[in-house]
Amino acid sequence: MAASWNLVIVSELVAATEGLGRRISVAQRFLKTDEIFAGLIVIGLLGLAIDLLFRLLLRVACRWAAE
Repeated sequence: MAASWNLVIVSELVAATEGLGRRISVAQRFLKTDEIFAGLIVIGLLGLAIDLLFRLLLRVACRWAAE
């Protein structure tokens, strides 16, 4: 899960024509550090939310695996 999230972030930052990765790239070009950090925080919160969602799904779907 972590590796696939990293690939999504890298591809978003490298090849995006719109979206969060594009906003971060444009902010980087114009030295808008506040927008860069805001984008990074949003990416981090999205990653955290997805991780918590998958933990919940694992706990519900695989009750036998939980200890």
